[in-house]
Amino acid sequence: MSEPEPGDLIAVGDHYYILASTFAADLPKLVLKHDEAFFVADRRGDFPDVPESEFGFYVGGTRFLDRFELRVHGQRPLVLNAAVSDDNLQVAVDLTNADMREGETVLLAGRTLRLARRLTLYEGQLCQVLSLESFAVEAVHVDLVWQFEADFADVFEVRGLRRERRGDRLTPVCGPGMVRLAYRGLDKTVRTTWLHFDPPPRRLTPDSARYQLTVAPGGRQDLVVTVSTAESPDEIEAPPVGSLSLVEIVRRRRDENEAHQHLMARIATSHEPFTGWLRRSRGDLHMLLTETPDGPLPYAGIPWFVAPFGRDSLISALQVLPFEPAIARGTLRFLARYQGTRDDPFTEEESGRILHEYRRGEMAACREIPFIPYYGSVDATPLFVMLLAEYLRWTGDHALARELLPSLERALAWIVGPEGRGNYLTYGRRSPIGLGNQGWKDSHDAIMHASGEPAGPPIAVVEAQGYKYAALLGGAELLEALGRPEAGPPLREKARHLRARFDADFWLDREAFYALALDGEGAPCRVIASNPAHCLWTGIAAGSRARAVGGRLMAEDMFSGWGLRTLSAGERLYNPMSYHNGSVWPHDTAIAAVGLRRSGQTEAFLKLATALFEAAIEWEGERMPELFCGFSRVLGFGPTRYPVACSPQAWAAGVPFHLLSEMLGLSAAAHDNRLSLINPVLPPWLDWVEVRDLRLRDSSLDFAVSRGSQTAAVELLARRGDAELVVRR
Repeated sequence: MSEPEPGDLIAVGDHYYILASTFAADLPKLVLKHDEAFFVADRRGDFPDVPESEFGFYVGGTRFLDRFELRVHGQRPLVLNAAVSDDNLQVAVDLTNADMREGETVLLAGRTLRLARRLTLYEGQLCQVLSLESFAVEAVHVDLVWQFEADFADVFEVRGLRRERRGDRLTPVCGPGMVRLAYRGLDKTVRTTWLHFDPPPRRLTPDSARYQLTVAPGGRQDLVVTVSTAESPDEIEAPPVGSLSLVEIVRRRRDENEAHQHLMARIATSHEPFTGWLRRSRGDLHMLLTETPDGPLPYAGIPWFVAPFGRDSLISALQVLPFEPAIARGTLRFLARYQGTRDDPFTEEESGRILHEYRRGEMAACREIPFIPYYGSVDATPLFVMLLAEYLRWTGDHALARELLPSLERALAWIVGPEGRGNYLTYGRRSPIGLGNQGWKDSHDAIMHASGEPAGPPIAVVEAQGYKYAALLGGAELLEALGRPEAGPPLREKARHLRARFDADFWLDREAFYALALDGEGAPCRVIASNPAHCLWTGIAAGSRARAVGGRLMAEDMFSGWGLRTLSAGERLYNPMSYHNGSVWPHDTAIAAVGLRRSGQTEAFLKLATALFEAAIEWEGERMPELFCGFSRVLGFGPTRYPVACSPQAWAAGVPFHLLSEMLGLSAAAHDNRLSLINPVLPPWLDWVEVRDLRLRDSSLDFAVSRGSQTAAVELLARRGDAELVVRR
């Protein structure tokens, strides 16, 4: 495989890069997704012809349209307004014409025409309606052109990975109002894009559609462009039947959304910006959900990670589980379906292991990348057990737990490992094109010694040991609930032993902090990073050491004012503009905040929760990105964006729900039919929270929590079923 060409590259793994294009990184973008399809447009609604950019329309990991641009009299229209609808169903862009001159003569005065573009997606179809409305006092002649192209690039090519060979473009076909573009890949699959124009343009070529229109005074004309896609072993002459209008697509998708409403708890608060953050985050998470035969599964993020990711999907499902348990159910069933069953070094599959990443597309089919699926994750498997245990605590869904019992047993066997493996979950790359680092910080330089030298395998990252600890305890609880009482005590004993060894091996007396990792020789990586905060969340760190970790996390070199840096500003490899070595990841800071709260450090919890909220409202539309730069907060300025961050990102969208459930102190015990609110607390800027239709087993509860001088007051508003609500202080 050829190395990436020189350019502005940000490493995401040993072989996988995201290209930070000089041209595209600064441009505002509009994104929309439905199931396997998504697009990235600029503020005009175009997919502009920008080198090394992510603009385009994608389905199943392939870009089926990389250029789609509108010209009016040869010029780009002017943007009046551009937005994604609150329900994430369509993009609305209002444009107008620039002044059209010929020499000194003004042929068409600027702002005479309104050009309203509406774009939406349904499965593998993109529908766009352009409405031209004239405000001239006489008829206006309009020369309008669509310019388009399909490069059929795999998303990994778009990210910057160079291929030695590609397939062949097939001869374009033009018919009445229709163009067919096709490509035969090295995987012998023909990928086809159809563009259908209604009404047909005056002139249609393989790369443009030209209209010459006359719009009456006060008149309006609508142009509809439908883009359909297909993958087949053979060439397909005609587009799929049953293309839908924009109105019909929006109606169907609204119906889908309404059908899901009864599965979700409803949340209202006294603070409208916080309510807005919750609303935007829920909409983003739902846009990232993809319906599978096993139920809804959150894909990781747009544009780079529109695919199943074990770790991301599991953490996202955990974040929102109290408010929407159906996401956890779909995630668990999907990941159980693809759980490892054999040993395969190329994909790093092992029996019981939960997948890391699953891609479609030409490069996956040709095994140019190992994500077919790929299992190189040290933490997805314990997170699977943690999610199943928490799901059962909330739902009492023993039927699903029994269905997944074989998967649970295989996962626990992988977590415990053979006798000779030792106490810790470790990783070392087996695939020649796999990931060198297999924790959540999986960029190639993320796990290092204080000198900056990378840790050698097999590596035991600190947070994975916390996940193992929680999985052992959760596995014991699950097996006992499923009628296996003898299985619980041995797992709890393993957890106790792990915790003791962990404290002995990972604790750094001089730093009063846990090591980032142990390398293959057992030497600790004496590096201050955010990873140990996850050990507060999972409970493997406790007592005075948990308090020491909390104090160190809140020091100036770690807390930027907007969130926690992934790496201390005092470390050799610190770079606030890097992917994992000094940037701020909202989900990481939220996990730390929850861990601080669970270890009794409520003031620090509220400080981090407030910082994340204040960061969220700085982003356009309160859409929290995957990550942002770790520069220190400056009064009067917002956080600094990371140029190629995914936005939206599933576990960034889950952050406010994770924080809210910890503010409320939610603790479920479905087997006792009891919901506890343990020492609920609200920040000074939040007076009350109202939650309706929160489900526990077969019951649902409505309650309100209001801030008091010392603690929060709880009022039960309504109850359906016989679940008990208990407040513990």
